[in-house]
Formats: sequence, C-alpha cells, structure tokens
Amino acid sequence: MGESSSGTGPAGNQRMLDKADRIGMYISIGVVALGSLLALVPAVGRLREVGDGRDVPVTVPLSGHEAELPLGPDGAAVTASVDTATVVVPNPAPATLFALYAQPIWTALMVIVACGFAAALFLRLARGTAFSGRTSRLIYIGAGVLLVGWFGSGVLMNMTTNGALSALSDYTYDDYVIFETSLAPFFVYLVVGAFAAAFQVGERLQRDTEGLV
Repeated sequence: MGESSSGTGPAGNQRMLDKADRIGMYISIGVVALGSLLALVPAVGRLREVGDGRDVPVTVPLSGHEAELPLGPDGAAVTASVDTATVVVPNPAPATLFALYAQPIWTALMVIVACGFAAALFLRLARGTAFSGRTSRLIYIGAGVLLVGWFGSGVLMNMTTNGALSALSDYTYDDYVIFETSLAPFFVYLVVGAFAAAFQVGERLQRDTEGLV
C-alpha cells in the first residue's frame, strides 16, 4: 500500500501522491505528448491533399438533398437523403485556398496546445500542487483556449465549405451560405470550468484546514 508524503513548497504544505499515483500521472503526460504528435498526422495528410491548390477534395454539408445511390439488389438505384458530399474544387478562390491550408494547421495547433495544458496539469498533480491558484488559472486558460480553437475551426470550416460550393456553382447555388456549429465544445467548456471551480474550492478548504493545524 502506497504512502503519501508531504513537502514544503512556495505555496505551503504540499500533499504528494503516492509512488503508484505519481507514475500514473507521468504515464498520462507521456500519453498526451504522444497525442500531440499524432495530431500532426492528419494535418500533414490534409495539406498533402490540398497540394498546390488545384483539384482539392472538400467535404461539404448538404441539407434537404436526395440522390440515387446503387444500394438496392444487384446495384439497383435507391433514393437516399444526402447529408454530406465530397466534391473536387478545381480552382478555389484565394480566401477559400487560405482556409484550406489554415484549417489543418489550426486544428493540429489547438490539439497540441490542449495537450500541453493537460500535461502541465498532470505534472502539477504528480508534484502535489493540484490545489493552488495556479492550477485553477491553468484550467481556466485551457478552457479559454478550447473556446478559441472551436470558434476558429468553425470559421475556417465554413470558409472552405461555402467557398467550395460557391466556386462549383459559380455563385448560383442558392443554399451555399452555410454556417455549421455544435454545442458540444460549449458543454465541454462548462465541464472544464466546473473542474476549475472544484480545484479552487479544494484550494480554499486545504488552506483553511492547514490554518487549523
């Protein structure tokens, strides 16, 4: 059975995790570091698809469209609703081309930054400095980065999809102005914010407890 130890640091007494838990935290740091490296793989793959900016495949969202697909017996046509389609854009407009290059880079960068915040949090947990003002601020900043990343990704995605549809239709596609969004990052932000608030409360309880000793 592991034993917890305590040490003295700039924030006062620090309750250290036992050896097994510290090893787990360091393993978690290694996992997020690996995740940040893996984030580069799809980014590089997408940049290779964009290539020199000609004949670029773009996945676009569709709404209220139907198409005949060979899904029936012996490849018979079946009418199906189409939610997304991958189209090839021969010559994207400059703004669209910028978004095509920027989107994978932005996404990879946000994943790497998020992994960095996670690694810093795991490191503070391993060192026994979880309940501190710095930890709470770290979580709040990480949540802010999450929102910025989500917003930036949404803007770039819509630039690519709207640009692709407008280029293919020569600006005659009536439904090409599409802005897709998701509430999932907002709920994740709330959860992360709740964790930050919990760490703040833990810091105050620990400080009050130490004052009674």
